[in-house]
Amino acid sequence: MDPTRRMLLALARQAEEARLRWNADRAALRARGETPARTETYAYHVQANLCLITAISAANLPATFRIYDTTLSHDPLAAAEQLRRLVVAHDTSGPIEAAHEAARLAYKAAFAEPVTAREQQYVDLLAGLPAARRDKIVDLAEERARHHREA
Repeated sequence: MDPTRRMLLALARQAEEARLRWNADRAALRARGETPARTETYAYHVQANLCLITAISAANLPATFRIYDTTLSHDPLAAAEQLRRLVVAHDTSGPIEAAHEAARLAYKAAFAEPVTAREQQYVDLLAGLPAARRDKIVDLAEERARHHREA
């Protein structure tokens, strides 16, 4: 695959992942009974889309430019949407919940045992934080745990 196709697909994947993260954050807020608002995740989602649209505009694609047998539209917004559909169609990571299922089960299993005094301190610290900060810390901890498993 040529560099232009690779770059466009990579940008489309980033834009789609940003959209999925934004939707997951909104769903988490709704699940807690809170009202969704525009957050850092939303801003990242917008920036990822703008980068994708800018790249498509700057690429000056020929009329015969195809990715996976799909000819991209010359309209950057339509082409960005086509790319996002292609990325989802060829993404093998599965639904967004699947990525978190192992972490959720490990989390649930870890707290099946009695909580130690040190762990109780962490619980008290987290309980005192706003929900958005608490979610961000939990996400970072899950990401670090994934990196330790992969290493």
